[in-house]
Amino acid sequence: MARRKEHSHEQIKQMAIAAVLLHLQQDSLHGLSLRKIAAQIGYVPSTLINIFGSYQYLLLAVSEHTLMNLSAILQEFTTQTPLANINNMAIAYSTFALEHKSCFRLVFELSMPDDQPLPVNHLTLIKSLFALVECQLRLCAPSMSDQDIEVMSRVLWGGIHGLTCLALDGKLFVTHSDLHAMLTSHVKGYINGMGIHRDLL
Repeated sequence: MARRKEHSHEQIKQMAIAAVLLHLQQDSLHGLSLRKIAAQIGYVPSTLINIFGSYQYLLLAVSEHTLMNLSAILQEFTTQTPLANINNMAIAYSTFALEHKSCFRLVFELSMPDDQPLPVNHLTLIKSLFALVECQLRLCAPSMSDQDIEVMSRVLWGGIHGLTCLALDGKLFVTHSDLHAMLTSHVKGYINGMGIHRDLL
């Protein structure tokens, strides 16, 4: 077993996160424990408690890592028309979810102990994802208020997330290409339904 002095706290933190991510690529969260993760990286559970505070906060760190990866992917889609950008973000979002099922589920199923609120940095990451959509909506509806844009982004992405989760659970009974067509239909239908001028899309 590795001695404490062999790695810094930050190195151990990254090792633990990597171990959880590796497990989630191959299996679900069930069956995973702080003890298992500690054993995999050559440390005792108390070391991880000392670094993360609890098993729940270790999972929160994994969730944040997943959100950062997802954000980096979605940020790539900003060079076309707003409609094309949002549509590409939607497809990339669903593709990421289907390729990283357990990590994606962790982000939205993780709850804090004793009904504590999510940490500020976690909420900031989630808000930054919506900000990507808000930016595109603002380009095609510059006269709308920030409040309206914010509501639109939540409603629009709520449908994207819903279709993605149904596909993730095998409840849509469609292929990936069919899912992409549904996402495109939802994005176009919602934006056109909000009365945004087609020339700006």
